[in-house]
Amino acid sequence: MTRAFHVYIGFLIVFIMAPILIVAVVSFSGGKVPEFPPKSFSFQWYDYALNYSLFTRSAVNSAWLALISTVIAAPIAVAAALAIVRKRFPGRDAIQTFLLAPLIVPSIVIGLSILLGFATVGIRDIFFRLIGAHVLITFPYLVRTVIASLSRVDVTVEEAARTLGANNWRTFWHVTLPLIRPGIIAGMLFSFIVSFDNVSVSLFLTSARTNTLPLAILSYVEFNFDPSIAAISTMLILFSLGAAVILERVVGLRKVLGV
Repeated sequence: MTRAFHVYIGFLIVFIMAPILIVAVVSFSGGKVPEFPPKSFSFQWYDYALNYSLFTRSAVNSAWLALISTVIAAPIAVAAALAIVRKRFPGRDAIQTFLLAPLIVPSIVIGLSILLGFATVGIRDIFFRLIGAHVLITFPYLVRTVIASLSRVDVTVEEAARTLGANNWRTFWHVTLPLIRPGIIAGMLFSFIVSFDNVSVSLFLTSARTNTLPLAILSYVEFNFDPSIAAISTMLILFSLGAAVILERVVGLRKVLGV
């Protein structure tokens, strides 16, 4: 049974990793079309992707959008998590479920709803629309990780600080915040990656002048078929992997998730 389980796990890992490895290998192809295995190897498509204006402009837009959305969502998520974990009030569980709803509601529905909502109130600025939408879709990740960290903080530590004369603000700043910082950092990294890679919500809100990298890739592959997309995909995979490694080394994923 144990051996069969190990074989199953090994097969599952290969099944998950094989497409990623194939994309990575294709990205080094020296030909003009994607092929596996490549007949020759070259870095030309990385150079092309890093110098193609459509990709670079869109990547900058995506980075700024993800950064601003994460910075806005973080303090709101911390406040919401504090209220949910530390307070007892009617409907608390329902409110928590509502705040996490964007995780289960289809992203297309969210994007279309935001588009109709902004159109109804007359908000036409594209970047403002994108920020509002991305705050909404990244907020649940921050709330979830902060709640997980806050639930593991001993309340008596905060009570001891108040007993020694600290007010609520000083207690939060000097005691609670340092203890939940791993959850905040993890949530911000998750939120940044989710925002940067989002397609379905941004699809309804972007314009020709304000485009994100995932949508630029979709637009490019509609008329082109070359390994540059594999090169971009490989770089994004390495970025996400690097973020996960840094998160594990700095704060620890098990610690953040309460495992």
